[in-house]
Amino acid sequence: MQTKVRIPNLPNKSFFAMNKWFSQMYLAGFLYHPDDAAEDIVSMIGEPIFTAEECIELNKAVGLMFEYHGDKLYDVGLKYMHKALEIKPDYLDV
Repeated sequence: MQTKVRIPNLPNKSFFAMNKWFSQMYLAGFLYHPDDAAEDIVSMIGEPIFTAEECIELNKAVGLMFEYHGDKLYDVGLKYMHKALEIKPDYLDV
């Protein structure tokens, strides 16, 4: 029996790879703040969203993206969070 892989792979160090990773997390409905440990992400009824194995993968991927790209990780994640919440920020007023 083949299990479905829910967590996207981070194939390399590129900015494009990081953007694609967030895009896949967005499409799967799994966006969360990168400062949070994956183990701390729970459903509305308090059940963990991710398995222990997925948490290891997620924490590793987020750690690598911070190492490769620093705070740009937040910019990319925020872009997809805005998309998920249907927010269209107007940066001209800043």
